[in-house]
Parts: sequence; C-alpha cells; structure tokens
Amino acid sequence: MKIRPDDQWRWYFDSEHSRVMLDLANGMVFRSRFLAKMLTDYAITMEEMPFSVDDAALYYAFEEHFRCINIASELRAELALNGVVAFRFMKPQMPKSWYFSSFSVMTKPEQGEIVQVRLQDCGTEVLFMVAEVGDSASLCLLAQQKLELSDRVMNFCDPIKIMNDRLMPYVEPTRETIYGRVI
Repeated sequence: MKIRPDDQWRWYFDSEHSRVMLDLANGMVFRSRFLAKMLTDYAITMEEMPFSVDDAALYYAFEEHFRCINIASELRAELALNGVVAFRFMKPQMPKSWYFSSFSVMTKPEQGEIVQVRLQDCGTEVLFMVAEVGDSASLCLLAQQKLELSDRVMNFCDPIKIMNDRLMPYVEPTRETIYGRVI
C-alpha cells in the first residue's frame, strides 16, 4: 500500500490512546508510536490541524532515503510518518549512546538518512533513521523490527538519541554471485 500526503489529512491528539493521530481522510487513521509523556505540551493540547506542506516535504524526504533498504511499503510509510511526528512533536531527549561503539566517521548526518550503529557488547550492526539532526547528537528511530539492548528491547520506530560519533553511513551490502569471481 502506497500512501500520498493530501491536503485533507489532519493531525490531532487522541486522549483515549494518548498519542498523536493523523486522519488520512479516506477512512484510515495513523496512530504514532509515541506516548503522551514523550510529546510536547503543544502536541497534547493541539486541536485538529492540517498536515502542512512542510510535513509533506519532510515525509517525502524521509521516504526518499528508505530506497536504500529493503522494507515493505507499509513499514516505509509508518517509519516516515513517525519521523514527521518525532520531528514536530517530541520532547527533547538526552543521548543514550553508551549502547553503541564510537567511530567518529560521521560528523553530522542528514535528516532522514539511514545510518547504522554497532552494539558495544556484541558487535551487531543496527539500522536507524535520523529523524532530527543535532550538532553533536541526533534523534533516531529504529528502522528494523526489533533490537535487544542490555536493559530493554526496542521495537520498530522506537526513538533514541545517539551521539553523532556513533553513527556510520549505511552502505547497502553488495550481492556477488559465485560466477562473479570466475575469470
């Protein structure tokens, strides 16, 4: 399923679910991943408001970066919309970079960029999407189904702020057939 931003879309806060919602105007409603305690007061008290041109531009910018990873279109839309919610409505967070190894490869990522980090304890590489870029740390959303950390489990689209020196540009693995090496 491919969705396209529309001027009929409307943001609102649903107090029953304690989340920012997006009415997609076709009988579908998107529910963000972020609980009220993670959101700004503005998000919690907002009346219905339109999905703006800036929101649509951000959505498309996020989606453009996802072309480098193999992800279903439904998950692509969910990640992009949660990225817009995180950028617009989330409270600032403190970095939690102690889970990840330092590389100093990247000084500042691009918004929407798919990045990878390496877990400090086991060396596993994990994919994130950069939702908001900071000078020294960036707010990232998990771009894979699950991540088990030493003290918690993260699920798809869960946010974490990571120091930029822990981020590495994502490089798509190359697939080489066994015949590619034959001379």
